[in-house]
Amino acid sequence: MNDDAQISALEEAIIQRARELAEEHVNQGKMTRSRIMQDARDKVQLMEKKELLLAKENAEREYQRLVQASELHLQSELDRNRWGMVQSVMDSVVRQTAEFAEHSTDYEAVLFKLLDNGAKELKPSKLVAELNHRDHQTYVDSWDDFTAPLGKEILLSDVNCDCSGGVRLLSTDGSMMIDNTFDGIFARNNEKLMRIIFERLFSQVHSIGGAGHG
Repeated sequence: MNDDAQISALEEAIIQRARELAEEHVNQGKMTRSRIMQDARDKVQLMEKKELLLAKENAEREYQRLVQASELHLQSELDRNRWGMVQSVMDSVVRQTAEFAEHSTDYEAVLFKLLDNGAKELKPSKLVAELNHRDHQTYVDSWDDFTAPLGKEILLSDVNCDCSGGVRLLSTDGSMMIDNTFDGIFARNNEKLMRIIFERLFSQVHSIGGAGHG
């Protein structure tokens, strides 16, 4: 082979090798690009999953917050309703007691008992009794006969007490006092009465609810 032929063959070999190398680089480039694209897609999917998970977690936290807020609001409403029911019953008891003092034939015996209990608690042998206006008008003319069985001198005050019924007893010097008016009795026993009403009301509610689930 002459020199020109050898040169031509060498050039052809170089060109062919260049083509092969170029092809290899192109293929490697495609593979690299494909890998990069796949990595990018994987990262995007992972980010989307993380964002979706975070969004779900945030949504769950917000849901729990709303549920808790709703439960607190509901509990507050229940507490107000319960208190309203207890107060309503208490008001009814006070009203019925006042009606008893005004209309019942048994009231005189109750008034005498309250007067007797108060007189026994106070030491002085001479006391002053305060009644409401209605009772004062009823007993003013028969007071001595009414109190005679008590064995103590009890004067009927001209000052009327602002009460629904019962009696307020004082020593003559005003240093001691027993408030046996209905209003005073309610005031002394308010907490106990409220507790009893609450227990009676809501123990029945719970027992009814329990029976419904049984």
